Amino acid sequence: MIKRGNKQPWSWQVLDSILKRGEAQELARRLSYSPQHVRALCRPPENENEYSSGRLNDLDRLRTWVALVKDADGCPDRAYPIGEYVAGLLGGTFCPDISPTLEPDSDVLRQISSVLKETGEAIDVTRLSWFVDTPGRITDKERAVCTKQINEALVALSQMKAWLENIAE
Repeated sequence: MIKRGNKQPWSWQVLDSILKRGEAQELARRLSYSPQHVRALCRPPENENEYSSGRLNDLDRLRTWVALVKDADGCPDRAYPIGEYVAGLLGGTFCPDISPTLEPDSDVLRQISSVLKETGEAIDVTRLSWFVDTPGRITDKERAVCTKQINEALVALSQMKAWLENIAE
């Protein structure tokens, strides 16, 4: 992926990096765009007014949706289903970065440890249910509990990773 220092790449750079030669025709057909329009979305704007003329690509429009929620709520949490949707399309999992406490105390680390322990227990319950108690079957409640615990563990691990990266400087 193209990087801009510590910032994300521009949306046109992302589109340019994924569009292979000859795909503009097919993409234009699928999106009901002209091939020239598709190619234009993969180039930097010639000037600042070019965006104001309506030449936003679909990634810019998605960013606008997220910005609307962030402006209204002061945080992007309500827009997380967008991240979950895109991650699902890519066969991945959306895990938002959580701002870590720069200097976590013992209680914070104990809480992270507790979350991971509970996740391990939920996974063990799921394992027993799937392989021992009712082979090949799991209840909706068991699935929901395990999924919730896994999501909490992802957040806890993300917090721990961010904290460790901050202190490693």
